[in-house]
Amino acid sequence: MNNSFARLIDGMNATLRSEVLTRLDDEFARGQVFGIINLLNTFKVRADWSSGFLLEQIVAQRSALEGAAALLQGRNDAPIGPIGDPPQAVPIADLLARRDEGNRAIGKVLAWVDANRATLVPPTAEQLDMLLRTAMRAEVGIELKNAPRPLFAEMSSGAEEPSP
Repeated sequence: MNNSFARLIDGMNATLRSEVLTRLDDEFARGQVFGIINLLNTFKVRADWSSGFLLEQIVAQRSALEGAAALLQGRNDAPIGPIGDPPQAVPIADLLARRDEGNRAIGKVLAWVDANRATLVPPTAEQLDMLLRTAMRAEVGIELKNAPRPLFAEMSSGAEEPSP
């Protein structure tokens, strides 16, 4: 039977904590082990097997761009192209490319809105700003939610801090 990537990382971290840290007396060496644990925790949420946060970001972008397309319907000069189907299970490289494409599309729409603000009905410009900024905030929020708690205190002191 295969273990999940997260379970493998958790096992490595548990081994480092129980077998390596307990045998180290040097504060610097203990800090280095906590640095490795922190790095492994980052890998756990960002590795190829962890596509969930990319899918969340793409869904947030898609929602913003669909809303912008609806608000700008009939404007031939609007920079919104076809949005595409919702993502399915695809290779991580494709998800990264799709997320980056969504970021470029949002950037183009923001630049277009800024350049054409005078020709837009005020509520439309405000709604577009809100939609696109909501997607950008969602992306940052998803990144933060999927980032492990840094172990800076442990790395600098070589001692385990109590869990919150």
